[in-house]
Amino acid sequence: MRFPSRLLAANVFFALLLWGVLLAGVALVAAGVAVFGTLSGSAWEKGVQLARWYALFAGVALVREFLPMYVAHGVTRREFGAQAAVTATLFAPFLAVLVAVGYLLEAGAYGLAGLPQTLDRVHLFAEPTHVPLVFAEYLIELAAWLAAGSFIGAGFYRWEGGGLLTLPVGVGLVVLAESAIGTELRLPFVSRLALGVDVPQSPAVTAGLGLAAFLIGLALTWLVIRDVPLRNRPA
Repeated sequence: MRFPSRLLAANVFFALLLWGVLLAGVALVAAGVAVFGTLSGSAWEKGVQLARWYALFAGVALVREFLPMYVAHGVTRREFGAQAAVTATLFAPFLAVLVAVGYLLEAGAYGLAGLPQTLDRVHLFAEPTHVPLVFAEYLIELAAWLAAGSFIGAGFYRWEGGGLLTLPVGVGLVVLAESAIGTELRLPFVSRLALGVDVPQSPAVTAGLGLAAFLIGLALTWLVIRDVPLRNRPA
């Protein structure tokens, strides 16, 4: 059983399927709004916010689902930790590429329809067709959510209900990444609270904080799983 190639390939395949579903869903919603109302902005910008939640749960699954599977098949925890880090490092940019391609496809469709592809949120990029900046922003964001998910998943796997204590740290990691790109983390069901940290905006600071959030998340995950006992799954 080769690792991480099969694990990475499985995640890439599943992400492609979900990307296609999301792309089709956003296109249908945008078409409906254009026909029955006024479409005045990027629908992909709104729909693609689901990508960060997918990255979070992909990180959770990386530990909760695959750690016991691979350790049971003779992979040491150290080997799993190193190779899971490789998987996360390669998977995050793949997701960012999918997001950037979605913006380009939307730009083409909007151009044919004569619609403005305006943005509602603050971004590193001024136009959705600025591919390098689109990629950089979503790489920082999705990598942080992926690392936060792996740490949270590790905490719940090791301590079960005690894993709740990892949630504030996970939120802190994504807040750090969102602050690096100059945006705010808006929590579900909380309309008046937006978490963010004011930091100087520069390419070096943005890249440094984004990398720090990712590496801290992976390091904390390793501290949790390096000697974690395997749990028997309920029959």
